[in-house]
Amino acid sequence: MAKSDPNLLTQAEYARSRAERGLPGASREAVRKAVDAGRISAFGPDKLVDLALADSQWARNTRARIGATDGGGHVSEAGGDLLTAAGDGVQAPAVLAAAAVAPDGYTAARVRTENANAALAELDLARKRAEVRDVADINRGGFDIARELRDAMDSSVNTLAAEVAVLENADACAKVLRQHNRTIQLMLAQRLREKLGVKVEAD
Repeated sequence: MAKSDPNLLTQAEYARSRAERGLPGASREAVRKAVDAGRISAFGPDKLVDLALADSQWARNTRARIGATDGGGHVSEAGGDLLTAAGDGVQAPAVLAAAAVAPDGYTAARVRTENANAALAELDLARKRAEVRDVADINRGGFDIARELRDAMDSSVNTLAAEVAVLENADACAKVLRQHNRTIQLMLAQRLREKLGVKVEAD
């Protein structure tokens, strides 16, 4: 991403912004460590930072160890920054401010867009692998197959009647009917493969 994007800051600019707002991590080195550790996202070869997104990620991924002082009235944050403590068992205002940061409208929209694009890419890949089919295609193919099956059964009535009329016993009739049913089953399996891509093997 180019620096021309007004929503992106250099890491130094982002550090200054945190300092102006009284947030922890108000140094270029602290921001660099957070980027390197993957606690906040950076974009492009210059590793630029989206202010709202980085604030949200910093608050979510950084956990201050309140009460674990270094003996000099400071508490250590996961990113290696030192925060002034208001006293034993009391959270510094900077920590509270960082914890209260929530994604704004721009960041939330950006996250939704990225998630939607990822879902569409997965769906497109599944289509190319023939793992999913459109519901409209399934409905249309099923209707066509059912109609063809109906027509085949209707058209065979006269032929079957003529064949079984001259037979002398039930066993002979059953043999003719089985052969007819087998023909219908093979046709159905073939049409399922052709229309819907369903892997059906007739027994």
